[in-house]
Amino acid sequence: MSEHTLLSKLANSLFAASLLAILLIASPLQSLAAELNISSNQLPIPLGQYLDYFEDSSAGLDIEDVLAGEFGWQRSSETIPTLGMTTSAYWFHVDISSRSAIEEELVLGIDSAVLDRAEIYTVINGEVAQRSLTGDRVAFSEIDIPYRIPVSSLELAPPGQTTSVYIRALSTAGVEMPLVLTTMNLLAQEQQTQLTFFGAFFALFFISFCVCASFYFNMKDREFQGYTLFFAAAIPFFLSQSGMGRVWFWGELASANNRIAFVAAVFLVVSMCQLGRAVSIRTRHRDAIDLVLRYINYLMLPVGLYMLFAPIDSITPDTVQILMFVGLSTALCVVILAGITAIQGSRSALYLFASWLFIILAYSSFLFYKFALTERSAVSGIVGESLMLVAALMLLMSLFEFVRNKNEEMDRIQLETKAKGDFLRNVSREFLTPVHLILANSKRLLDSGSEPGDQSNRDCVDTVITQSNHLHNLINDLLEMAELESDSFEPEFELVEMSHFLNGIREILLPSAMEKGLEFTTEFASANLLIQTDKMRLQHALMNITTNAIRYTDKGAIKLGYKAIYFRRRLGIEIHITDTGRGMSEEFKQQMFQEFAREIPESEKDPQGTGLGMVIVKRMIEKLGGEISFESSLGNGSQFFIRMPLRVVTE
Repeated sequence: MSEHTLLSKLANSLFAASLLAILLIASPLQSLAAELNISSNQLPIPLGQYLDYFEDSSAGLDIEDVLAGEFGWQRSSETIPTLGMTTSAYWFHVDISSRSAIEEELVLGIDSAVLDRAEIYTVINGEVAQRSLTGDRVAFSEIDIPYRIPVSSLELAPPGQTTSVYIRALSTAGVEMPLVLTTMNLLAQEQQTQLTFFGAFFALFFISFCVCASFYFNMKDREFQGYTLFFAAAIPFFLSQSGMGRVWFWGELASANNRIAFVAAVFLVVSMCQLGRAVSIRTRHRDAIDLVLRYINYLMLPVGLYMLFAPIDSITPDTVQILMFVGLSTALCVVILAGITAIQGSRSALYLFASWLFIILAYSSFLFYKFALTERSAVSGIVGESLMLVAALMLLMSLFEFVRNKNEEMDRIQLETKAKGDFLRNVSREFLTPVHLILANSKRLLDSGSEPGDQSNRDCVDTVITQSNHLHNLINDLLEMAELESDSFEPEFELVEMSHFLNGIREILLPSAMEKGLEFTTEFASANLLIQTDKMRLQHALMNITTNAIRYTDKGAIKLGYKAIYFRRRLGIEIHITDTGRGMSEEFKQQMFQEFAREIPESEKDPQGTGLGMVIVKRMIEKLGGEISFESSLGNGSQFFIRMPLRVVTE
């Protein structure tokens, strides 16, 4: 062979190789789909890197258009093709063949619970052999294989022939294609770990919600409201994101998954605002921060209503992205506030800071693949929810630390209250001595040899005696209130026969009633009823009420009686005191059991009583295990009811 011939062949070979390289580089969009040849022992097989795809921006193409036309198919370079949030439809294509017959039924699983709609077509010999519809906007009754993620059966062509699979995917919440070829048994086994994790996850969140709700309803603190709202919103949000909500609750409600996720996300932002406002940060900008968070809080109300009632197709990815950025910004704000407060010495804020760091990490990983900034990994969902699980634990620790601080604060307040009560009792007793001396000497002066004509001096002495009596009663009431509030208050319970007991009260107060021309009667629904109570203190309470009834009744009658009732699911007694006096105004009825509350008619220049009697009565009845209520109207008299158990149950 001549040298010229060798050079010619070498040049031709180089030209062919160059041309092939240029074609491979210049036409990636026209690449042909890789044919995947499978066998049973290879299952399950992730198909992500074998997929070709193209974007249908109009979302108007159907399978006939795709089979008939030529489109810019692009080979996926990712294990899980991650294409972000869009209104476009994406078509995916893969060719599958088998060396031998596969006995088990094959399925295609798409591990993306938020895929709105997936249409899967099996094409054999150019003809559509099988169609299936799945996705979270499709009711379970319309799906061949209802599952928490989109699953579709797959019928392969006979061995040696090729089966083409086309998938049309549409999702405003993000198009991802974690496509796996497997069998239903293998898929169930693989999903078992995730289902166990989800069960533990939702159990923890539900228990956390119950704990926070109980704290909130008992203590009414804004921070507890934030914790409660966070867990209440997180549960439906993750139910929708994991697909478990469709399995457990709303599988037949088309579009419910997306709508619930959007509304729950709004309430998550609201909970972040509540927690940020509850952080006890010490800074001169605290009011401005509170104002901003409150504004975001109020702004979420119309957003939540829009997400709840707007047509689902009108909620675009742009709207969802704005909500996501607002949520991330609010979470960052809470982290900064909690961090500063933790530096200032709050352990509760330290746990809150750690919690929101984990939340931001989980949220950021979620945003990155939702916006197609990074490829979604096979464990992205589990990693994100694991971070949220740790965040929930940190949030609970923050809650318990907050409760511990509250308890310490309550203990400190109780000690301060006890110290004030002790001081009040001691000072009141010291006041009683000079008051007694003033009363005694004033009465002695009045009874001494003052001239009858010296009326002005007698009036002055009468005034001293009246006011000294008033001061004496006030000090006694203060002493009694201090005793009721103290830890040393111990009722002395004994058995009391009520008919004899109430008749005794009537005999004591009957002269006062007769002096005003009032009828005073007793009535008993049953005789010889025994009640376990503190006789002296109950007598004091009843005499206080009955004395007021006599004082404020000018004509008519006073009635004192009782009857047996059921009180708090146990046998009890209801004592009633009825008068035909002047009654009470609506305004005063609202203040009846407040300290120093008195209704002073225009006809009276000086008030009667100290305004503490009914407060003492109410607290005394409650200390004895009962309750007091009343009915009254101006000009029509009053009726008081005291309900108590027949027997005291000791802890």
